Amino acid sequence: MEVRKLEQKAWKIREKILDCAYEAGNCHVGGALSTVELLTALYYWVMKIDPQSPKDPLRDRFILSKGHGVLGLYVILADLGFFSSEQLKSYKKMDSILQGHPDARKTPGIEMSAGSLGQGISYGVGKALALKLKENGAKVFVMVGDGELQEGQNWEAISSAAHYQLDNLMVIVDQNRLQLDGQIEAIQNHFYLKERFCSFGWEVWEIDGHNMEAILEVLGKPAKGRPRAIIANTIKGKGVSFLENQVSSHCCKISSEQYSRIKKELSNYRREVLG
Repeated sequence: MEVRKLEQKAWKIREKILDCAYEAGNCHVGGALSTVELLTALYYWVMKIDPQSPKDPLRDRFILSKGHGVLGLYVILADLGFFSSEQLKSYKKMDSILQGHPDARKTPGIEMSAGSLGQGISYGVGKALALKLKENGAKVFVMVGDGELQEGQNWEAISSAAHYQLDNLMVIVDQNRLQLDGQIEAIQNHFYLKERFCSFGWEVWEIDGHNMEAILEVLGKPAKGRPRAIIANTIKGKGVSFLENQVSSHCCKISSEQYSRIKKELSNYRREVLG
């Protein structure tokens, strides 16, 4: 029953992402759609957070390193009450608290401002180490795109996390195999990504990033004295037939005709699969 409820919640989040993307015009939608099930599991099942006290020192921290995919996170934060859902109408508008990339100074619930990729794991390591030194039991979750793992800074941070035995840190790789300029394997392939994390001393799992049951199983596992990573195989543009696995869905504008098709597809899925 828990899995079913979370699957239904994830699909509602996906629908709202697409509504906001259509209203906003040109925006990063593909990478937001690939993370929906993962974010839903984290925010509605795993993380200890309080929308009424977003800076509670005992809160779990979520760091979105792939900041361009923030629309899904905005929808979830609004749904949980970190800010009014009415604010979603201002997404990407001048003076809005919801910009195209997350800004920790403006938006309740955002832990790290992100724009330049490749920095989230480093920030997460620093945050997890600080919590350890303060004997604070909060956990740190970092979501990265597979494309940004091409940057060397990540691997220095991954090495440091193992050295300091940061078992309060989990990295989730949104492995949709596409980035702005094309396919990952054509630009700079991640050979043996799971094995590479393991070689640095991490505990690692590889799962279907859209399978809620598999996500919950891994997130529910206890820490064993070392940092953890989930390699989540996902689909860019998940849920919309003409956006799935398309480089063009990285950042695009949805036309009125496409929006009508999207609403029909999602409605059919909700009726036939989710009930």
